[in-house]
Amino acid sequence: RIVTDTTLTNDPIVDVTQGSGTIYEVHVTVAAGNNYYLKLFLQTASITLGTTPPDVVIKTDASSTTRMSFPGGLPYTALSAVIVDGAADNSSSKTGSGAVDITIVTS
Repeated sequence: RIVTDTTLTNDPIVDVTQGSGTIYEVHVTVAAGNNYYLKLFLQTASITLGTTPPDVVIKTDASSTTRMSFPGGLPYTALSAVIVDGAADNSSSKTGSGAVDITIVTS
């Protein structure tokens, strides 16, 4: 499966694949603006942004594409994603208007 989202914000997309699977690759493209952090939640479909700690945090730079590969796979039971300004677990805001596109390759 390939999951693509071109409207990701600080409003979490919850259980994007509607089931379990394995992540093999993540691509994040930030058109312009700020550096952001993509936060992935692998085990829960119930997220309180700023309270629920993410399982994976990927830093992205403005005007660039960040790619992460997981050759052995990264298993999940409920894959959820959000983009925010900070790496801290309690970071919950996304400032700036830079468009963020994500693509996640899963099984």
